[in-house]
Amino acid sequence: MEENLNVEVEDTTKEPVIGKYKPKRKFLNFVTGLKGRIRLLNNVAFIKGEQLSGMLEGAIFKITICDEDTIDFEEVDTNMSNPEMIQRFIDDISERKVTGYVQKFIVSDLEFYDDDAKNCYLEVEHKKPIDMLFSMFDEEKSKKVTETGMSILDALFSSETDEELQREFEGESDEEIQSDMGSEPKESESKRMMRESFEKMNADKVDELKNRIEKTEKEISKLKMDVKQAESKITSSFDDLKVLNTRLESLQPKDSPIGYDFFVSTENKTGIEPDENLMAVVEKIAPIMKLNTPVVIDMLTKGYYSIKIQKQNQSEEEQKIIDKEVYQKIMKIDLMGKVDMTSPTEFEYRGDMTWHQLVDKMIRMGFEQNPEFDKISGSNSYESKEEESSNEEDKTTE
Repeated sequence: MEENLNVEVEDTTKEPVIGKYKPKRKFLNFVTGLKGRIRLLNNVAFIKGEQLSGMLEGAIFKITICDEDTIDFEEVDTNMSNPEMIQRFIDDISERKVTGYVQKFIVSDLEFYDDDAKNCYLEVEHKKPIDMLFSMFDEEKSKKVTETGMSILDALFSSETDEELQREFEGESDEEIQSDMGSEPKESESKRMMRESFEKMNADKVDELKNRIEKTEKEISKLKMDVKQAESKITSSFDDLKVLNTRLESLQPKDSPIGYDFFVSTENKTGIEPDENLMAVVEKIAPIMKLNTPVVIDMLTKGYYSIKIQKQNQSEEEQKIIDKEVYQKIMKIDLMGKVDMTSPTEFEYRGDMTWHQLVDKMIRMGFEQNPEFDKISGSNSYESKEEESSNEEDKTTE
């Protein structure tokens, strides 16, 4: 009894991969030449956008050679092109001159690179003049001699030079030949379309930049207005803060002594007057050094007070170590003013507070006055007493 056997045969036929574009000239491989006449072939490569157009600097395109003479041409990570532009790039590549490289015909003047960033070149289909001649007599492809064939035969049996014959075989036009002799070349349709596309891109880019500039200028104007309003609010808030602090100080006693003596000097004048010349110089220098012009003017012309402190009943070495709480108190004397530490025990205050206000503020924060420390710190009152004593001694001697 015969048995029917159903045998399934696995279809190993590979589905062809069809690319989105079909070049005018067949793209064969991407070729890299190595030593010893070794050639590496690949079907994927990358090209920088600036090689195709000056408007595409920074763009990268990936080219994949697919089946049935098709390719994929994709922009990587950016979005500066469109399908119409890419088609024109492909047409331009197809129309470029061909040169020899490791016994292959490659597109000249274009460099590609592979996944390892190594240079490679695009191999394209290229018919030699003798192949073109033989194709005239291919009975399967052509049953009669065409006008192109007749022109090639005329070229073969005429008195033209080998260079002219070569041009006939390669399909160069009379206009291209005249271009080689020095006359101006006629712009091809693809190049004209590419040029017009780039001009449109350039115009669109100009309009985009103008719109962005206008938008940025409006944002700057708004920010300047916001800054003015913020500065006005800051001034108003500081005025309110002064009033609140004054009311608070009147309602509560001063802080307990914190174990530090203090001394406030008389106002130290810089002797520099804020005239027009000084203002002009500061306005030029301050932006270069990224400084605030009004602050620089105040630093140069406005006086300042020196504030000295010392720990009570401590050695000279221990005096150099200031408690963090004490440091924070001094830095908060006047939020509208500026306090700089010039040494561990000395500070400079610049602001609107007077000498009496500073002294009263220090006392309220728990600092204490010490006549001996005032004398060591250079108090003017002691200097005047010593001068009077010296004068009395001179009169007695006389």
